[in-house]
Amino acid sequence: MYCFRTIDEPSGLTYTTTERPGGVRVVTIVGDVDAATVETFDEALATGERLVVDLTRVAFLGCAGVRSLLAANNRARLAVVLGGHAVTRSLEATGADVLLEIHPRVGAALADLTPVAEPGREA
Repeated sequence: MYCFRTIDEPSGLTYTTTERPGGVRVVTIVGDVDAATVETFDEALATGERLVVDLTRVAFLGCAGVRSLLAANNRARLAVVLGGHAVTRSLEATGADVLLEIHPRVGAALADLTPVAEPGREA
């Protein structure tokens, strides 16, 4: 069973969190991440210890958003899913792309963060 929670902010940034098996939380962000919306972005990133951050529906990621990703990466295990060229370019321009675990799809990010059970033991 998955648990969904969607937060729709007046700033225009929306995020949905989904609890997945193995204690992984998927955070899907929709909108632009900039100085005006970074508080909502920070709130979304503060939701777990193992996070898949789906940025495939983000058209713009400003420096404030990059800082938030790096801060979240320092306190949690983070996998970032990219879709748009503008977001990829923001991470490359700041060098954050070499510090973060980047994945092309949510499934790949989930596979990376989900613990593998040893034979005879649950994950």
